[in-house]
Amino acid sequence: MARVRQRGAVEGEGCEDRGATGTGSGLIAVLDTGGVEGLAPIDEERRARLRLLRDRADDLVLTAAVLAESVLTGHAGHDFYVQRLLDVLNIADVDEATGHAAGALRRAAMGGGMKPPPSGVDTVVAAAADGRATHDDVLIVTSDDGDFQMLGSLATNAARLSVLVV
Repeated sequence: MARVRQRGAVEGEGCEDRGATGTGSGLIAVLDTGGVEGLAPIDEERRARLRLLRDRADDLVLTAAVLAESVLTGHAGHDFYVQRLLDVLNIADVDEATGHAAGALRRAAMGGGMKPPPSGVDTVVAAAADGRATHDDVLIVTSDDGDFQMLGSLATNAARLSVLVV
């Protein structure tokens, strides 16, 4: 798993490595629920973070499984901004292969002593990121550094995955 970019890093530092592998690949950002909260353009800091990420990434992806974690809360003010973010994301279906890969990552994390075990949704996000990391560098955007560091380190394409904490 590639280095971790800590909170605030997307605001200018550590993001210049797009395509640094020399393969001509791009950068894909895959969001979890914390990533949605950290990028929903509610205030100027989040708007700036989202603008910078959109400038750097070739694709912004949200697995449909994340929608099950109630990113829309029923509060009109909050949900307006989350919906604006959802409108620019590529909402990805979770197919059978991704589901099985997520299960394998969860089992591996539990076998590695991760307590509590990662959520099913987190493992789906990690598996989706891993699948995209076959050809591209992938940045997992989250507020949950620990789970994604472990899951990313267990992934097939760990060298092409990194975590951005927002």
